[in-house]
Amino acid sequence: MATKPTTTPISSSVTSIGTATTTTTTTSTTAKTTITTSNTPTISPPQIGVIGIKRTRNGDHKDGRNSKSRTRTFTKSMEPPVLSFYGTQPVPLPSRFGSLKKRLVAGHESALEASWARLLAALREEIKYIEEHGSGLIPSIDYADIDDAAKVAPFGAQLKRHGIGVIKGVVPSADASRWVEETKKYLETKHEYKPPPAQDPTCFDFFWTPAQVRSRAHPHVLQAQRFAMSLWNTNNDDRLATRFPITYADRIRIESVSNGNLTVNGALAATHEDSLIAAAAATSSTQIAQIDNGSLERWEQDGYGRAGLYDAVFKGDWESYDAWDPAGRINATSDLYNGAGACSMMRLFQGILALTVVEPGMIRLLPSPKLSTVYFLLRPFFAPKEGPPPQGASPEEWDAYLDASNWALEKEPSTIIHGAVPGHAQRVTAAWHPHLQLDKSLVTPPTLQAGDYIIWHPDQAYQFSNTNYRTNSRPQTSSSSGEGKGGPASDMTSMLVYTPAAPLTQTNALFLARQRKAFLRGHPGPDFDSTGTGLGSEAPHTGRLGEKDIREVGGEEGLQAMGLAPWSISTSSHSHSHSREHRHKHASSSASSEKEKKNGNEDRNGDVDADVDMDAPSRSSSRDSRSSSTTTNAEAEVVRLANIILFPDRYDFYMPTRASSPVPASRDRGEKERERERERDRDNKERENSDRDKDRDKGKDRDK
Repeated sequence: MATKPTTTPISSSVTSIGTATTTTTTTSTTAKTTITTSNTPTISPPQIGVIGIKRTRNGDHKDGRNSKSRTRTFTKSMEPPVLSFYGTQPVPLPSRFGSLKKRLVAGHESALEASWARLLAALREEIKYIEEHGSGLIPSIDYADIDDAAKVAPFGAQLKRHGIGVIKGVVPSADASRWVEETKKYLETKHEYKPPPAQDPTCFDFFWTPAQVRSRAHPHVLQAQRFAMSLWNTNNDDRLATRFPITYADRIRIESVSNGNLTVNGALAATHEDSLIAAAAATSSTQIAQIDNGSLERWEQDGYGRAGLYDAVFKGDWESYDAWDPAGRINATSDLYNGAGACSMMRLFQGILALTVVEPGMIRLLPSPKLSTVYFLLRPFFAPKEGPPPQGASPEEWDAYLDASNWALEKEPSTIIHGAVPGHAQRVTAAWHPHLQLDKSLVTPPTLQAGDYIIWHPDQAYQFSNTNYRTNSRPQTSSSSGEGKGGPASDMTSMLVYTPAAPLTQTNALFLARQRKAFLRGHPGPDFDSTGTGLGSEAPHTGRLGEKDIREVGGEEGLQAMGLAPWSISTSSHSHSHSREHRHKHASSSASSEKEKKNGNEDRNGDVDADVDMDAPSRSSSRDSRSSSTTTNAEAEVVRLANIILFPDRYDFYMPTRASSPVPASRDRGEKERERERERDRDNKERENSDRDKDRDKGKDRDK
């Protein structure tokens, strides 16, 4: 379903990061962000279709030149595909997807039908269990306890069972509050920005704000990610290094509530008249949740099919699918269509770091990483014999509709893959995935304090509260920095930083090279700049942080996470131990610990280029990379390749030759003779040069 892009002017809106509201005008095509005060909130005009935004020419902010007004147009329109998620029928895809579905299950049709019946029975019990226990299924652990085996064991078991976990107190609240205030000042400067999507108006395309840069480099955040990734079922042959978490530059969520009303861009949140998407969301009764890391790629051979991650599911043996085995994800391609916002990096967890207090209601998640994944993977292969009952139907009618006997494997596969369109994240909806019963299975995490870190499995469905405008009630969120200062109780700000956990791999290192370039230029993260124009650049921003700031926060490990310093396995164990020894000191006094951390990092810098021991012994455990002093050959190879990719001038590039038949002895003797001749030639030249120098010296003596 293609829609011709259209260009409409956008308002020169003002983003309120604090508690005040501001007026807007429509005389400019440049969106700006400030913190000002005004009494009358207004609603921005519709922003429909493809948006053109003036971009400042590189260097204009440095020498004061007036940039030319240039309009750049997005080559993609996000609205038609997103709008389709609120419709009654899924989007038909090109005919090749029908053939793809047929090939995936060919020869396994009977096994697949039997597995579908088993799945629906298991899923029915799973939903009942989720409904009974709700938020109690989400485990939590204090950051100070992540090295306590007695506390890690139950947390890890619950996290792997339900796919969600909260690590409390990862960042000291004082640091979080300071970052929020620093980010507010950073966004006060007038600059251009890409307006948030209509269906998610508090998710901003900022990537290098102080809160984002500092949190990604913080040693506690890196250690929490290292801990979380160590819970995966890795083995000695997996070509990834979870001991080296790397940064993925994702977006930031900023939500302000003034006098009980949600304010976005300094005005009231969009109503259903403001956007086709908002209108669809407002009039739709369906629940919609999102799943990151690709959509169609999960079925495509060139996507996750490369390593057969879901092969067992498509063969009718979903019980043997291990949702926590990373092997099938390492070489997968999760972004075949270069979609704006589609993730190209392998992430073992999606995550959010709360920088303010977040009360329940902002985010909801589906705590079933295995069954829910298997279900949305198999859903496109089955169709109901009888359609859904009308609204207001009895529970018995719905049970009959959902019963396995009412569903059959498609004899001739359609081109529909429910909730998936090219270049967008996967969606699951109440209409197209009725067995998930999203109204019952999506649960709300408990209150998040400033500095808490919530993580979830990359195949997990989640939903933010502002993706549906079916109600005017808003979660009451408050900024820890604004309490006790005499401000109105109804004026609050929430700030969350997307902070996924990603391990070092060869493909992730390739992405990191692109991301490092974007950081140094102040451009959006590579996944959010599909046009390659740097649209929405933060280069002109006053106070944009750089490499020096990252070193001050996270030392060498912070630089490594951004691809700004090479990795060394020989020093990794020492540095991780050093980080744990200073954890409590950092929590009690963040200012003094930064000095200690900086000194410790300077002590380690001399070892950063140490050679990787390729013959190091393998790990005795499959998931002890967090604390083990040894390493595997696979990890060492990943580190070697990553250093070559990101620092080619400092590391020799070695390309192994193809194995061939043994060299004949006669050829070997001939090569040795030629080598001896070359040595004789070198000796003769050296003697000639020496004699020439002696003659020159004698001549000088005679002249004297």
